[in-house]
Amino acid sequence: MDELDRTSAARSPGGHDDAVKVVVRVRPLLAHESSGNVARVDKRLQTVTISDVDNDVPTINRQRSVAVHTFAFDHAYDAGSTQAEVYETTAQPVVESCLQGYNATMFAYGQTGTGKTYTMDGSEARDPVARGIIPRSVEQIFRHVAGHAQKNVRFLARASCIQIYQEIVSDLLAPPRNGIAPEGTSAVASPLEALAIREDPKRGVYVDGLSEWVVRQPSEVYALMDRASRSRATGATRMNDFSSRSHAVFVVIVEHSETVYVGEDGRELAPDDFAREMRSAGLKRAEALARLENRVKQTFRVGKLNLVDLAGSERVGVSGATGQRLEESKKINASLSALGNVIAALVTRQTSGTTRKHVPYRDSKLTRLLEDSLGGNCRTTMLATISPAAESIAETLSTL
Repeated sequence: MDELDRTSAARSPGGHDDAVKVVVRVRPLLAHESSGNVARVDKRLQTVTISDVDNDVPTINRQRSVAVHTFAFDHAYDAGSTQAEVYETTAQPVVESCLQGYNATMFAYGQTGTGKTYTMDGSEARDPVARGIIPRSVEQIFRHVAGHAQKNVRFLARASCIQIYQEIVSDLLAPPRNGIAPEGTSAVASPLEALAIREDPKRGVYVDGLSEWVVRQPSEVYALMDRASRSRATGATRMNDFSSRSHAVFVVIVEHSETVYVGEDGRELAPDDFAREMRSAGLKRAEALARLENRVKQTFRVGKLNLVDLAGSERVGVSGATGQRLEESKKINASLSALGNVIAALVTRQTSGTTRKHVPYRDSKLTRLLEDSLGGNCRTTMLATISPAAESIAETLSTL
């Protein structure tokens, strides 16, 4: 089976409401990458074609036969695709599903230096052009809240940020145990407390001791993002001067409560009309409370949105990792492999229509943490980022 057949399973037939979607983004060729462009995106067919020679070299000038690999996705974005385009066609439906009460997850996956953090965070949260998926998601959530909040409709938004570094789970928004880390020290050196992942019949899978912050406007979320970014583990490799050495999961929980008031004739009443009717009835307190129980109905809806910036996959021989960086790379690659296995199992379930396929959630802390937001009636979008450079072709093919 060739690549097109094998990966077109990721392109689900049901359209907008499919549980699992896989998309790809090709970043621009960098100035120092002189080996040529080997990636070509067809936006009409939503495919990416990788060839082992520079696509910019005319066919007539090529000296040998070319190995070509074509992959199909739900969406394919080329180097000219904007942050807004990626968000509107890929992330916006995911956020909308969260606002409707679903658990949803979106994550960027790929080689170190291919633009995962740029896609998720952007270069500046407040930059209207360059801001990434996370700040745009926050803005969409608060626009929805502002547009739907009424006397009988209320919203509560909470945010948290989790780091998984070498399979150790910690809270990026909790202060270090001995106070603020000394100036000039890295997040790895700061004493972030290790937290345990637990499961409860009512709460589902959760991180014990994780702080949650009530947020009322986008600026409060941006402040939390800045704080988490300063605490996150990063390090320099040959491929990236500021390589993320951990997975970061930014979680937004949106609670929606609605109170419905019913009149004597069974019709739904506005809050003010219901209050006037109750006052005009002249009922005693006990009688009024009894009527309230029968005529006031409340509904609650809770959506959970996981926005994940994964550490980049690495070929150790290329990244030059040794010592601590080598150990980090081993853990990163193992957890990314486990995530890939989970996504593959979920896609198999979706395309085959069976629930018998085992999903190995417990193979890593990352997949265990996201278990209640992957599969089932949850919405999951995986955004693969790749380099078009010929020198990265092996890692690009591995990612795809």
